[in-house]
Amino acid sequence: MIKHYDGEIGFDLGWDLARFGKKPDPEKVDEHVMRGYGAGLVHFPHPQHHADRFQAKWLQLRLSALQRGRIVQPEVTPTFLRMIDVSHCPVTLEELTHGMRAGTDWSVDRINNDGSYATWNLMVLSTRANKAKGNKGFGEVRRNSERLTDRDGLSPRQWQRLLCLMAGACGAAAGEELTCFPLSTRLPAGTLAPLYLHLQEMVLQCAYPATLRNRLIKLLNVQQPDAAQRARFVIACERVAALIGKVDYPYDALADARVQAFLAGWFVSLPETARAHLLKVCALFGGREVERGVIASWSLGTKGYIPFD
Repeated sequence: MIKHYDGEIGFDLGWDLARFGKKPDPEKVDEHVMRGYGAGLVHFPHPQHHADRFQAKWLQLRLSALQRGRIVQPEVTPTFLRMIDVSHCPVTLEELTHGMRAGTDWSVDRINNDGSYATWNLMVLSTRANKAKGNKGFGEVRRNSERLTDRDGLSPRQWQRLLCLMAGACGAAAGEELTCFPLSTRLPAGTLAPLYLHLQEMVLQCAYPATLRNRLIKLLNVQQPDAAQRARFVIACERVAALIGKVDYPYDALADARVQAFLAGWFVSLPETARAHLLKVCALFGGREVERGVIASWSLGTKGYIPFD
């Protein structure tokens, strides 16, 4: 974690800018960046590498954040940005473009606006969705998802998708107890989310073939002592499989009222001892539940700003 600004942050950024042949604007950066850039030019008289789009975004994030006094945790690297990259916006479902200066261009945004640029607090989405989100908190996004009309260029369904993406990073940090609600979009790699959303992701991913679906049912129902709930879970999984072919977007199958009633009933009736088992199964699918230790590293106390001594 970054405790304070000591100049080394700026120097390292300047050094990396020189390494990739990116010249900073002396009027927009401090002396530490320029000193690092000068030292880098001596070491790299010619750019060492041509920055790919992940390296270029990494430099851009650090430069923009420093100009605004924001923290970019050192764990945020080009490799991490590559890992969370997606081909389509999880909010608008549009195919993402790059460098087109369009609303479909990819952008990297903080999920929790009160946190720093830190691992698991970043997501890739379209510029259009990013602008609509702006500085909105979890509560405002939830209210927009419950409206009957569009708001700030997004439909209620699109706000619902954004709500799913923000549920782990924002809802848990605010201490909100979230009721069970439908998973409306694919959770990108490493997304922190409530366990109920991860459960729905598994049900959807294992809908086909039937052998895979039955294997998941058997694996999860072994921890459910209530026979009636086990039967409802089977019905819910089979209903999701039947609905997938009737909707435009597979995740819309999870919005079915009967599916939600049966899945939520099964989930809330699980004994507490079954939670660890469910978490282990989720991990096999890349699911990661909200962890307080992870959120604590996001510098929420300073709202993601660098403390200057």
